Amino acid sequence: MTQVGPVGSGGEPLTVLWNWRQRLEQTDEQEKEQKPRQKPENARPRTSMTQDGPADGPKLGDQGYLARLQARLRDAAGDVPGVVRRLSAVPPENQTDLHRAIAADPAASQRGFAWLLEHFDRPGTVVAALGRLAPALDALLKGHHQQLDVFGDAVIAAVREERGERWGDEDAAAWRDGWRFAVGWLRQGAALHQGEAPFWTGTVLGHDRRRDDVAVLTVGTDLPYPFRAGQRAIVEYPGVPGAWRPCWIGDPPAADNHIEIHVQALPGDRATSALVRDARVGDPIRLHRAEGDFVIERGATGAVLIVAEDVHVTPVKALLSELAAQGDERVVHLFWGVSTRDDLYDLESLREHAARCAHATVHPVVARGPAHPYLSGSLPQVVVDFGEWTTHDVYVSGTPLAVGVMRNMLLQRNVDARRIHAFTL
Repeated sequence: MTQVGPVGSGGEPLTVLWNWRQRLEQTDEQEKEQKPRQKPENARPRTSMTQDGPADGPKLGDQGYLARLQARLRDAAGDVPGVVRRLSAVPPENQTDLHRAIAADPAASQRGFAWLLEHFDRPGTVVAALGRLAPALDALLKGHHQQLDVFGDAVIAAVREERGERWGDEDAAAWRDGWRFAVGWLRQGAALHQGEAPFWTGTVLGHDRRRDDVAVLTVGTDLPYPFRAGQRAIVEYPGVPGAWRPCWIGDPPAADNHIEIHVQALPGDRATSALVRDARVGDPIRLHRAEGDFVIERGATGAVLIVAEDVHVTPVKALLSELAAQGDERVVHLFWGVSTRDDLYDLESLREHAARCAHATVHPVVARGPAHPYLSGSLPQVVVDFGEWTTHDVYVSGTPLAVGVMRNMLLQRNVDARRIHAFTL
């Protein structure tokens, strides 16, 4: 993470604390003697405080000074929602990735600022929290950690504008020091999680139980979650800690940090069962980096055949939205196969996505029981009997068994293997 400054430069957290203590002592003496006294601007201890004491904050004897810094920060911060509004309103050409993260979810940003101010005198707590955030933040910034410095200047400017005429030199010094502390603690937290796969913290904002074994979750993440249409999220629910499960994402990336995740409870699997049957609105959730390469090739001119089995139709919605956004005018035939008619849990939404495309048609296929008004029979057989697909680009999504059967039947009907793209969860 970003180095605020080399040891001894005045930029590391403990040295900043020493300088702040010097200023506080100077202020106290002035108040007592009622006359100004100047201390050397760069007054420093003979022995660096960084040589001993805990790595995540000041020594116990200095805790009171950190609390006084916290009080000055709180006093200068004023209206936290106003500060967040000003950061969200920064012109796009001056924004960092952190600005965009705040603009995407101002309410979460307000809670984050308020939490940091509330816990500023407890560096151990802050370091642990920022450490959990650090891998995802590192992925967001893509190594451009100088954005932290730019964003820090923007935070101070926003606080200054919000405070108006009440802003003074002491406020400026407090917020500069406060930001250096925050970045230093972030760096220390990152060291605790160095080498870990990044994960994003989020909250369940919506839980729609569509079937006994399927739920559609709307998840809001604290930081923007990077993914492409057609990818899957790797999800952990705290009810089953340590059990990460891949789940399809149903919509392309949006600016509001909200993600639609489709989960199917698998027999004997506590993790997916908990996500479907136990998760509730307000529950925390974690996401590892998105994965997968289910992408419809751009620039092709031939028609498209998509075959999706059950819940594996989820990423197709995102891909249809992407085709519509690109103005792609290719003909698309989508066959969605399920066991029974009641299993078509997302048909209305799927049709809405298809309707945005120039030429996309949805063909539901029901394997058992009454099928009217939909197609009836085994999905692979219905597809190969429906038409001739040798000139189509084919995309198959499902379990490994279903994908293998569909692929073999297409090959038997003279579809070029190079045209068939298979994707499994």
